[in-house]
Amino acid sequence: MELRQLKYFVKSAEYLNFSEAAKRLFITQSTLSQQIKQLEFELGFTLFLRNSRHIMLTEAGEEFLPFAKRTIQDAEDGVQRLYDLQHVKTGTLRVGVTYSLNTVLTEGVLEFMKRYPGIKLEICYKTVNELLELLRNNRLDFILSYKPLIDIPEVDSMPLFENALAVVVNKEHPLASRSKVKLSDLKKYQLVLPAVGLQARMMLDRLMENKDFTLSSHVELNETNILLHLVASSGYATILSSSAVFGKTRFRSIVLDEPGNIMEASLLRLKGAYQKASAKEFIKILLDTDAVKRRLINLFD
Repeated sequence: MELRQLKYFVKSAEYLNFSEAAKRLFITQSTLSQQIKQLEFELGFTLFLRNSRHIMLTEAGEEFLPFAKRTIQDAEDGVQRLYDLQHVKTGTLRVGVTYSLNTVLTEGVLEFMKRYPGIKLEICYKTVNELLELLRNNRLDFILSYKPLIDIPEVDSMPLFENALAVVVNKEHPLASRSKVKLSDLKKYQLVLPAVGLQARMMLDRLMENKDFTLSSHVELNETNILLHLVASSGYATILSSSAVFGKTRFRSIVLDEPGNIMEASLLRLKGAYQKASAKEFIKILLDTDAVKRRLINLFD
């Protein structure tokens, strides 16, 4: 049994189509089929049910798949350890970040690129649930995110700082002079809100539980930059984490005065997973940035 054959099997199981899997592997379909048959012969089990158009995993294939994935990952971890022996001079670091913390990441990225120009950074912006799925599938090394509202047993959370939801407006907005507001104060204002699935929205929905009123929005968006553009050029208000406008002088962040309005910005990592030297260095740099050291919960200006 060869590692190459395991990779072919896993890719075929991913696409359930030999033609598509071969294309992704940059080999011919006949080569792929031959290697899968050889693997099945060595194992003594049929891994795929085949017909003229489709393939499906057999019960044996379903059982074998997680072990094949783990073997491939262990081999890749071993290779990564060899890269790390080169004093963080090569390799790839894959970082996931939620939309609300993109401003926190920028300073750390610039410093890391300056110190380690040989490391390729792959940065992925998505919702926390999408990023967690990528983390579980070993497609990310860690996530910069607010700690999920529910416990996830396979994920470790390393606290960075505390933050809170804020009402964000432009400097001409009637609320701009306020030092704090309550959710009930927002009923008479036009709102544009983060879409369902974003962490700010999940936290807002939690704060709205058991309220005897609702907040209506004209627009809901899953893209924070567009949301802020609407706020900057109109009389709309939105509700985001205060870190979402860190360093953006066009906006005012107003404390949302509600019980339980505390979020913990964290680094999320798979428990027990090998941590690259480049990841350790990036985390050290991130912890030393102004955005983290100043604990953004106090940055309402």
